[in-house]
Amino acid sequence: MATTLDNKPMPTQTASNPEPYFEWKYEFNEETGKREFKTIELSDGKQIDSDQFQKTLKRTVGTSDPKLGERILNKVSYGLTGERSDQRINDASALLPALRPQNETEAMLLGQFLALHDSGMKCLRLANLPEQGFYHEEKLFLLANKLFNTANQTMQTVLKYRSGGQQTVQVIHVHNEGQAIVAQNFSHETQRAGASEKIRESNPMDHCGAMHSKK
Repeated sequence: MATTLDNKPMPTQTASNPEPYFEWKYEFNEETGKREFKTIELSDGKQIDSDQFQKTLKRTVGTSDPKLGERILNKVSYGLTGERSDQRINDASALLPALRPQNETEAMLLGQFLALHDSGMKCLRLANLPEQGFYHEEKLFLLANKLFNTANQTMQTVLKYRSGGQQTVQVIHVHNEGQAIVAQNFSHETQRAGASEKIRESNPMDHCGAMHSKK
């Protein structure tokens, strides 16, 4: 079963009917020489109403507040590598919902992840150009590696934020040549409690105190 980043079951979707995302439509203004915003639509072509707008916005940036949502989208789009602003905001509007931000904080962190990953891919593309010299090729590969590592750290931050900072370790016991497998999960708190218990058991002063109290 497919799961989200926080290991929750992902809502069932068919390939022919995915959840829609925003598409920002721009027109070129010959007088100003710039592309100007015209309207916003849904990717599935359906008519957008107030309820659908809020649901799509919440799925995109973790909030149903239009003003705050637009600001988050703009901030995220600034970090992407597309040459045109309309291309960047459409990329952000399509990619953020796929990562399913739960609130505004996650939307900003996932926006950082998208920007870092996008920049890393740009470095790889430039490094693989036929005319690229070895020196610059090496530098671009190193930079791409740093960007991807930072992107992975950002994603780990999101996962840690979603789990409330808790970590789970799974211990698997194998018996009878692999025929019986027993899995036991220990949270960070459980491990810490177990460690404290072992310290108390191994501390001779505790036993002395217990014997003294009995007397």
